[in-house]
Amino acid sequence: MLKKASLATLVLLAVAISLAGAAPSKIIIKIGYGTAGGPIHEGALEFEKRIEKANPNIDVQVFPGGQLGSEGEIIGQLQAGITDLLPTTTGPLGQIDPIFYVLETPFVFLDEEQADKVLDGPVGQKILKALEPKGLIGLAFWENGFREMTNNIRPIKAPADLKGLKMRTQQNRLHIKYFTDLGASPTPMAFTEIYNALATKVVDGQENPYSLIATNKFYEQQKYVSQTDHVYSAVPVYFSKAKWDKLPKDVQDLVKTTIYDLRLWQRQRGRDMQKDYIAEISKKSKVELLTLAQKAEFQKAAAPAYAWAKKEFGKAYEELLDEVLEAAK
Repeated sequence: MLKKASLATLVLLAVAISLAGAAPSKIIIKIGYGTAGGPIHEGALEFEKRIEKANPNIDVQVFPGGQLGSEGEIIGQLQAGITDLLPTTTGPLGQIDPIFYVLETPFVFLDEEQADKVLDGPVGQKILKALEPKGLIGLAFWENGFREMTNNIRPIKAPADLKGLKMRTQQNRLHIKYFTDLGASPTPMAFTEIYNALATKVVDGQENPYSLIATNKFYEQQKYVSQTDHVYSAVPVYFSKAKWDKLPKDVQDLVKTTIYDLRLWQRQRGRDMQKDYIAEISKKSKVELLTLAQKAEFQKAAAPAYAWAKKEFGKAYEELLDEVLEAAK
Protein backbone atom coordinates (compact mmCIF):
# COMPACT_ATOMS: atom_id res chain seq x y z
CA MET A 1 0.00 0.00 0.00
CA LEU A 2 2.88 2.29 0.84
CA LYS A 3 4.42 1.74 -2.62
CA LYS A 4 1.09 2.45 -4.36
CA ALA A 5 0.60 5.64 -2.37
CA SER A 6 4.09 6.80 -3.22
CA LEU A 7 3.53 6.09 -6.91
CA ALA A 8 0.27 8.02 -6.90
CA THR A 9 1.96 10.91 -5.16
CA LEU A 10 4.73 10.96 -7.75
CA VAL A 11 2.21 10.94 -10.60
CA LEU A 12 0.27 13.85 -9.09
CA LEU A 13 3.51 15.73 -8.50
CA ALA A 14 4.57 15.21 -12.12
CA VAL A 15 1.20 16.48 -13.38
CA ALA A 16 1.43 19.52 -11.11
CA ILE A 17 4.93 20.32 -12.36
CA SER A 18 3.77 19.88 -15.95
CA LEU A 19 0.83 22.23 -15.48
CA ALA A 20 2.98 24.79 -13.69
CA GLY A 21 5.41 24.80 -16.57
CA ALA A 22 2.76 25.05 -19.28
CA ALA A 23 2.70 28.26 -21.26
CA PRO A 24 -0.20 30.57 -20.38
CA SER A 25 -2.91 30.93 -22.99
CA LYS A 26 -2.29 33.68 -25.53
CA ILE A 27 -3.93 37.08 -25.20
CA ILE A 28 -5.62 37.82 -28.52
CA ILE A 29 -6.05 41.41 -29.73
CA LYS A 30 -8.23 41.75 -32.84
CA ILE A 31 -7.75 44.96 -34.81
CA GLY A 32 -10.14 45.71 -37.67
CA TYR A 33 -10.70 48.63 -40.05
CA GLY A 34 -12.28 49.45 -43.39
CA THR A 35 -9.28 50.18 -45.59
CA ALA A 36 -7.16 47.57 -47.35
CA GLY A 37 -3.99 49.65 -47.57
CA GLY A 38 -2.52 53.04 -46.78
CA PRO A 39 -1.37 54.60 -43.49
CA ILE A 40 -3.95 52.84 -41.27
CA HIS A 41 -2.92 49.42 -42.58
CA GLU A 42 0.77 50.30 -42.28
CA GLY A 43 0.19 51.39 -38.68
CA ALA A 44 -1.73 48.23 -37.82
CA LEU A 45 1.03 45.98 -39.16
CA GLU A 46 3.68 47.95 -37.26
CA PHE A 47 1.54 47.69 -34.09
CA GLU A 48 1.37 43.92 -34.54
CA LYS A 49 5.14 43.69 -34.97
CA ARG A 50 5.99 45.86 -31.96
CA ILE A 51 3.47 44.28 -29.58
CA GLU A 52 4.35 40.67 -30.39
CA LYS A 53 8.07 41.44 -30.11
CA ALA A 54 7.58 43.11 -26.71
CA ASN A 55 5.29 40.34 -25.39
CA PRO A 56 5.29 37.01 -27.28
CA ASN A 57 2.25 35.95 -25.25
CA ILE A 58 0.10 38.45 -27.20
CA ASP A 59 -1.33 37.47 -30.58
CA VAL A 60 -2.37 40.52 -32.61
CA GLN A 61 -4.80 39.54 -35.37
CA VAL A 62 -5.18 42.11 -38.17
CA PHE A 63 -8.43 42.32 -40.18
CA PRO A 64 -8.15 44.98 -42.94
CA GLY A 65 -10.43 45.84 -45.84
CA GLY A 66 -13.74 45.67 -43.99
CA GLN A 67 -13.36 41.96 -43.14
CA LEU A 68 -15.14 42.62 -39.83
CA GLY A 69 -17.65 45.05 -41.34
CA SER A 70 -17.87 48.80 -41.89
CA GLU A 71 -16.30 51.25 -39.45
CA GLY A 72 -19.71 51.83 -37.89
CA GLU A 73 -20.24 48.11 -37.45
CA ILE A 74 -16.80 47.65 -35.87
CA ILE A 75 -17.55 50.50 -33.45
CA GLY A 76 -20.57 48.48 -32.33
CA GLN A 77 -18.38 45.39 -31.97
CA LEU A 78 -16.01 47.31 -29.71
CA GLN A 79 -18.90 48.49 -27.57
CA ALA A 80 -20.18 44.90 -27.32
CA GLY A 81 -16.72 43.53 -26.47
CA ILE A 82 -16.46 41.43 -29.64
CA THR A 83 -13.53 43.20 -31.32
CA ASP A 84 -10.65 44.88 -29.47
CA LEU A 85 -9.12 47.70 -31.47
CA LEU A 86 -10.22 50.11 -34.22
CA PRO A 87 -8.34 52.92 -35.97
CA THR A 88 -11.27 54.82 -37.49
CA THR A 89 -12.04 57.94 -39.43
CA THR A 90 -14.12 60.39 -37.42
CA GLY A 91 -17.22 60.47 -39.64
CA PRO A 92 -18.92 57.41 -38.10
CA LEU A 93 -18.10 58.70 -34.60
CA GLY A 94 -20.17 61.80 -35.25
CA GLN A 95 -23.25 59.59 -35.20
CA ILE A 96 -22.39 58.72 -31.59
CA ASP A 97 -21.33 62.19 -30.47
CA PRO A 98 -21.75 65.24 -32.76
CA ILE A 99 -18.57 66.88 -31.44
CA PHE A 100 -16.63 64.57 -33.77
CA TYR A 101 -18.07 66.47 -36.69
CA VAL A 102 -15.71 69.27 -35.67
CA LEU A 103 -12.85 67.21 -37.12
CA GLU A 104 -14.95 66.58 -40.25
CA THR A 105 -15.53 70.29 -40.83
CA PRO A 106 -14.00 71.50 -44.12
CA PHE A 107 -10.72 73.40 -43.68
CA VAL A 108 -10.70 73.20 -39.87
CA PHE A 109 -7.01 72.37 -40.39
CA LEU A 110 -5.08 74.01 -43.21
CA ASP A 111 -1.90 71.95 -42.89
CA GLU A 112 -0.40 68.94 -41.09
CA GLU A 113 1.40 71.07 -38.50
CA GLN A 114 -1.90 72.51 -37.27
CA ALA A 115 -3.45 69.05 -37.05
CA ASP A 116 -0.49 67.61 -35.12
CA LYS A 117 -0.43 70.50 -32.66
CA VAL A 118 -4.14 70.33 -31.86
CA LEU A 119 -4.63 66.55 -31.81
CA ASP A 120 -1.53 65.87 -29.69
CA GLY A 121 -2.50 68.60 -27.24
CA PRO A 122 -5.18 69.07 -24.54
CA VAL A 123 -7.98 69.55 -27.08
CA GLY A 124 -7.11 66.25 -28.74
CA GLN A 125 -7.13 64.45 -25.40
CA LYS A 126 -10.52 65.95 -24.62
CA ILE A 127 -11.89 64.61 -27.90
CA LEU A 128 -10.42 61.12 -27.36
CA LYS A 129 -11.98 60.82 -23.90
CA ALA A 130 -15.44 61.88 -25.06
CA LEU A 131 -16.53 58.33 -25.93
CA GLU A 132 -15.32 56.53 -22.81
CA PRO A 133 -18.87 56.58 -21.35
CA LYS A 134 -19.96 54.88 -24.61
CA GLY A 135 -17.51 52.00 -24.10
CA LEU A 136 -14.58 53.25 -26.18
CA ILE A 137 -11.09 53.96 -24.79
CA GLY A 138 -9.28 56.57 -26.91
CA LEU A 139 -5.53 55.97 -27.14
CA ALA A 140 -4.11 58.37 -29.76
CA PHE A 141 -4.68 60.09 -33.09
CA TRP A 142 -3.25 58.55 -36.26
CA GLU A 143 -4.12 59.97 -39.68
CA ASN A 144 -5.20 59.21 -43.24
CA GLY A 145 -4.10 62.59 -44.60
CA PHE A 146 -6.01 65.32 -46.40
CA ARG A 147 -8.96 64.34 -48.57
CA GLU A 148 -8.83 65.07 -52.32
CA MET A 149 -11.51 65.03 -55.02
CA THR A 150 -11.56 62.67 -58.01
CA ASN A 151 -14.04 62.34 -60.86
CA ASN A 152 -14.51 61.11 -64.40
CA ILE A 153 -16.17 64.16 -65.99
CA ARG A 154 -13.86 67.21 -65.79
CA PRO A 155 -10.97 68.71 -63.79
CA ILE A 156 -12.07 70.28 -60.51
CA LYS A 157 -10.26 73.59 -60.04
CA ALA A 158 -13.07 75.74 -58.62
CA PRO A 159 -16.24 75.07 -56.61
CA ALA A 160 -18.37 75.58 -59.74
CA ASP A 161 -16.68 72.58 -61.37
CA LEU A 162 -18.58 70.27 -59.01
CA LYS A 163 -21.99 71.32 -60.30
CA GLY A 164 -24.05 68.28 -61.26
CA LEU A 165 -21.40 65.69 -60.35
CA LYS A 166 -22.53 62.55 -58.50
CA MET A 167 -19.95 62.30 -55.72
CA ARG A 168 -19.60 59.40 -53.31
CA THR A 169 -19.35 60.68 -49.74
CA GLN A 170 -19.31 59.11 -46.32
CA GLN A 171 -22.59 58.75 -44.45
CA ASN A 172 -21.80 62.15 -42.99
CA ARG A 173 -24.38 64.91 -42.92
CA LEU A 174 -21.78 67.67 -42.77
CA HIS A 175 -19.97 66.40 -45.87
CA ILE A 176 -23.29 65.94 -47.63
CA LYS A 177 -24.19 69.55 -46.81
CA TYR A 178 -20.85 70.85 -48.06
CA PHE A 179 -20.99 69.00 -51.38
CA THR A 180 -24.61 69.98 -51.88
CA ASP A 181 -23.64 73.64 -51.37
CA LEU A 182 -20.96 73.18 -54.05
CA GLY A 183 -23.64 72.01 -56.50
CA ALA A 184 -22.73 68.32 -56.45
CA SER A 185 -25.08 65.41 -55.88
CA PRO A 186 -23.59 63.61 -52.83
CA THR A 187 -24.18 59.86 -52.69
CA PRO A 188 -23.32 58.18 -49.38
CA MET A 189 -22.07 54.59 -49.53
CA ALA A 190 -19.70 52.24 -47.70
CA PHE A 191 -15.99 52.52 -48.48
CA THR A 192 -15.87 48.94 -49.74
CA GLU A 193 -18.44 49.79 -52.45
CA ILE A 194 -16.54 52.73 -53.98
CA TYR A 195 -14.50 50.96 -56.67
CA ASN A 196 -17.49 49.14 -58.17
CA ALA A 197 -19.61 52.28 -57.99
CA LEU A 198 -16.96 54.15 -59.99
CA ALA A 199 -16.53 51.29 -62.46
CA THR A 200 -20.27 51.01 -63.11
CA LYS A 201 -20.73 54.81 -63.15
CA VAL A 202 -23.19 54.77 -60.27
CA VAL A 203 -21.19 57.83 -59.18
CA ASP A 204 -18.96 60.20 -61.17
CA GLY A 205 -16.39 60.65 -58.45
CA GLN A 206 -15.40 60.37 -54.82
CA GLU A 207 -13.15 62.07 -52.26
CA ASN A 208 -10.44 60.40 -50.17
CA PRO A 209 -6.77 60.91 -49.26
CA TYR A 210 -4.13 60.12 -51.88
CA SER A 211 -3.15 57.01 -49.92
CA LEU A 212 -6.58 55.44 -50.34
CA ILE A 213 -7.00 56.60 -53.93
CA ALA A 214 -3.74 54.81 -54.73
CA THR A 215 -3.91 51.65 -52.61
CA ASN A 216 -7.52 50.96 -53.57
CA LYS A 217 -6.82 51.80 -57.24
CA PHE A 218 -9.69 54.26 -57.55
CA TYR A 219 -7.55 56.08 -60.12
CA GLU A 220 -8.13 53.19 -62.53
CA GLN A 221 -11.70 54.45 -62.87
CA GLN A 222 -11.07 58.20 -62.63
CA LYS A 223 -9.68 60.62 -65.20
CA TYR A 224 -9.13 63.58 -62.86
CA VAL A 225 -7.75 64.09 -59.34
CA SER A 226 -7.70 67.51 -57.66
CA GLN A 227 -5.65 68.29 -54.56
CA THR A 228 -8.26 70.35 -52.73
CA ASP A 229 -7.17 69.34 -49.18
CA HIS A 230 -10.74 70.13 -48.14
CA VAL A 231 -10.88 67.89 -45.03
CA TYR A 232 -8.07 66.53 -42.87
CA SER A 233 -8.81 62.87 -42.16
CA ALA A 234 -7.91 62.26 -38.51
CA VAL A 235 -7.83 58.65 -37.30
CA PRO A 236 -8.52 58.22 -33.58
CA VAL A 237 -7.56 54.77 -32.32
CA TYR A 238 -10.08 53.17 -29.94
CA PHE A 239 -9.97 50.10 -27.73
CA SER A 240 -13.06 48.29 -26.48
CA LYS A 241 -13.60 49.25 -22.82
CA ALA A 242 -15.23 45.87 -22.18
CA LYS A 243 -12.07 44.12 -23.41
CA TRP A 244 -9.68 46.70 -21.95
CA ASP A 245 -10.95 46.19 -18.40
CA LYS A 246 -10.10 42.47 -18.66
CA LEU A 247 -6.49 42.99 -19.74
CA PRO A 248 -3.63 42.72 -17.23
CA LYS A 249 -2.22 46.11 -16.24
CA ASP A 250 1.12 45.45 -17.95
CA VAL A 251 -0.66 44.64 -21.23
CA GLN A 252 -2.79 47.78 -20.95
CA ASP A 253 0.35 49.86 -20.44
CA LEU A 254 2.10 48.19 -23.38
CA VAL A 255 -0.84 48.70 -25.76
CA LYS A 256 -1.40 52.30 -24.67
CA THR A 257 2.27 53.25 -24.99
CA THR A 258 2.70 51.47 -28.32
CA ILE A 259 -0.35 53.07 -29.96
CA TYR A 260 0.66 56.52 -28.69
CA ASP A 261 4.29 56.22 -29.76
CA LEU A 262 3.19 54.85 -33.14
CA ARG A 263 1.27 58.03 -33.97
CA LEU A 264 4.48 59.77 -35.08
CA TRP A 265 5.70 56.79 -37.10
CA GLN A 266 2.30 56.20 -38.71
CA ARG A 267 1.77 59.83 -39.73
CA GLN A 268 5.28 60.18 -41.13
CA ARG A 269 4.97 56.90 -42.99
CA GLY A 270 1.91 58.18 -44.86
CA ARG A 271 3.50 61.56 -45.56
CA ASP A 272 6.71 59.98 -46.84
CA MET A 273 4.72 57.80 -49.23
CA GLN A 274 2.68 60.70 -50.64
CA LYS A 275 4.96 61.28 -53.65
CA ASP A 276 4.82 57.58 -54.50
CA TYR A 277 1.02 57.63 -54.28
CA ILE A 278 0.79 60.66 -56.57
CA ALA A 279 3.21 59.11 -59.06
CA GLU A 280 1.14 55.93 -59.20
CA ILE A 281 -2.13 57.84 -59.59
CA SER A 282 -0.61 60.01 -62.33
CA LYS A 283 -0.13 56.97 -64.55
CA LYS A 284 -3.86 56.92 -65.28
CA SER A 285 -5.31 60.16 -63.90
CA LYS A 286 -4.50 63.81 -64.48
CA VAL A 287 -3.52 65.26 -61.09
CA GLU A 288 -4.33 68.94 -60.50
CA LEU A 289 -2.24 70.61 -57.75
CA LEU A 290 -4.41 73.55 -56.74
CA THR A 291 -2.84 76.86 -55.75
CA LEU A 292 -3.49 78.44 -52.35
CA ALA A 293 -5.79 80.94 -54.05
CA GLN A 294 -7.81 78.13 -55.64
CA LYS A 295 -8.07 76.29 -52.32
CA ALA A 296 -9.21 79.52 -50.69
CA GLU A 297 -12.26 79.53 -52.98
CA PHE A 298 -13.25 76.09 -51.67
CA GLN A 299 -12.67 77.29 -48.11
CA LYS A 300 -14.87 80.33 -48.72
CA ALA A 301 -17.59 78.05 -50.07
CA ALA A 302 -17.58 76.15 -46.76
CA ALA A 303 -19.10 79.08 -44.83
CA PRO A 304 -22.72 77.88 -45.20
CA ALA A 305 -21.71 74.41 -43.94
CA TYR A 306 -20.16 75.99 -40.83
CA ALA A 307 -23.33 77.94 -40.11
CA TRP A 308 -25.50 74.87 -40.74
CA ALA A 309 -23.38 72.65 -38.47
CA LYS A 310 -23.49 75.09 -35.56
CA LYS A 311 -27.26 75.10 -35.74
CA GLU A 312 -27.60 71.37 -36.42
CA PHE A 313 -25.11 70.01 -33.85
CA GLY A 314 -25.60 72.57 -31.12
CA LYS A 315 -23.57 74.33 -28.48
CA ALA A 316 -21.12 71.49 -27.77
CA TYR A 317 -20.07 71.39 -31.43
CA GLU A 318 -19.72 75.16 -31.68
CA GLU A 319 -17.66 75.45 -28.47
CA LEU A 320 -15.29 72.65 -29.49
CA LEU A 321 -14.96 74.10 -32.99
CA ASP A 322 -13.88 77.40 -31.43
CA GLU A 323 -11.38 75.55 -29.21
CA VAL A 324 -9.90 73.67 -32.17
CA LEU A 325 -9.60 76.80 -34.34
CA GLU A 326 -7.98 78.71 -31.48
CA ALA A 327 -5.54 75.89 -30.69
CA ALA A 328 -4.62 75.64 -34.37
CA LYS A 329 -3.42 79.27 -34.55
